[in-house]
Amino acid sequence: MLGGRISNADEEEVEDELAALEAEYSRTAPLPNVPDTELPTPQRVQADAESVPAKAQEAESRQMLTA
Repeated sequence: MLGGRISNADEEEVEDELAALEAEYSRTAPLPNVPDTELPTPQRVQADAESVPAKAQEAESRQMLTA
């Protein structure tokens, strides 16, 4: 690779280090188990009578800011 510019011992050391790095990165940790239970069906909640005026007031505030 380097055209004979490194010694055999240096080359072997580099190869050993490369093998150690490859071994370190090839290890994979086992993934956690995924739950297999079904989620409950969501229940629709009716809007309270108080929340409707609050939404109207919020809309008015937005109109005032854009005007």
